[in-house]
Amino acid sequence: MIKINRILVPTDFSLVSLGALRYGLSLARAHGAELYVLHVVAPETGEPNLSRYVVDDAMLLSQSMISQVTPLPLDRLLRERRLDLYHFMHERLRPEELAEVKIIPMVRLGEVVEEIGAAAKEVGCDLVVMTSRKRARIARLFSKSLTQQVVRLAPCPVLSIQPWAKVRTESGEQVPARILEQGGAFAAG
Repeated sequence: MIKINRILVPTDFSLVSLGALRYGLSLARAHGAELYVLHVVAPETGEPNLSRYVVDDAMLLSQSMISQVTPLPLDRLLRERRLDLYHFMHERLRPEELAEVKIIPMVRLGEVVEEIGAAAKEVGCDLVVMTSRKRARIARLFSKSLTQQVVRLAPCPVLSIQPWAKVRTESGEQVPARILEQGGAFAAG
């Protein structure tokens, strides 16, 4: 049997990524694994003034003025995204789901694919669980999907599930990955 100790689930706070979060949570519960939930703040996401934050921080670091500025604007941005991640998990998962598995939230700044791979490597993940997104056929011909890029870069296996994927529960019932049964009640996504 394969032993899974650490699972990484990237999220962009969308309902599509909720399927991967619930699937990762289910796997973590079944294997007694830790679940790392990662959100990457990427410069290309249109984050307001993100490039200014990065330039300002780099300038401050190069001038050794860190002690004079607290907190850095970038720290505030990452702290806000960390709060968004907590809010997303607490809004979408029931308290007993959150208590069953050790969940470690992570927020990183950078290019999404590179940060997913780097986080998986740093944490020593045994598995990355991602939700694949449906894209137009023409778009698939000209560029690789995010999941394909992560598969090539990740230091561990990557499990890609479709947003409409169904999962067999302990009772043998098939339910959408975004809705996993627990204790007879459904947690809607």
